[in-house]
Amino acid sequence: MQPPTETAPPARGDEADLYRRHHHDLQRAVAHAVNAPRELIEDACQTAWAILLRTQPDRYAIFAWLRVVAIHEAYRLSAIERRTTRLASLRADHRDGEDLVADPHTLDDALEALEALRALAALPTRQRVDLTLKLAGYTYEEICILTGGRTFTNVNKSLVKARARIRESRSRED
Repeated sequence: MQPPTETAPPARGDEADLYRRHHHDLQRAVAHAVNAPRELIEDACQTAWAILLRTQPDRYAIFAWLRVVAIHEAYRLSAIERRTTRLASLRADHRDGEDLVADPHTLDDALEALEALRALAALPTRQRVDLTLKLAGYTYEEICILTGGRTFTNVNKSLVKARARIRESRSRED
């Protein structure tokens, strides 16, 4: 008979120290990255800490990991808040109907985002991964570690080439 499989990774015991060291910096970093109310930022950061407790990720770049998780959570919570606010305003009895008119910038923003995703998808794998990590907030040193111990110079050259390709593809489209 097999022994039971663990459902959660074992706790490491350093979570309280991590919280004391990084809590305020995490809130500040997320507030800088996401334009949202203070309460929403706090909720996003607390969710990131809860996910850390549940998943027990490697600690070599823990602040960057927490920052990315909290930012994604803040965006998710912000989208939910916008949706519920929008629905509440639609339910209210408005005679002028201005809130029912679509935002003219929404379509332009969506098309621009689609173009950016296509340009990113057209990059070679290494350049795409490096640029994605850099846009996610990772430092050059963290990218070196995450992509197999490459050198700072190698990562820098990859990012320079990726940016040049994107500029080149944009100039061809214009």
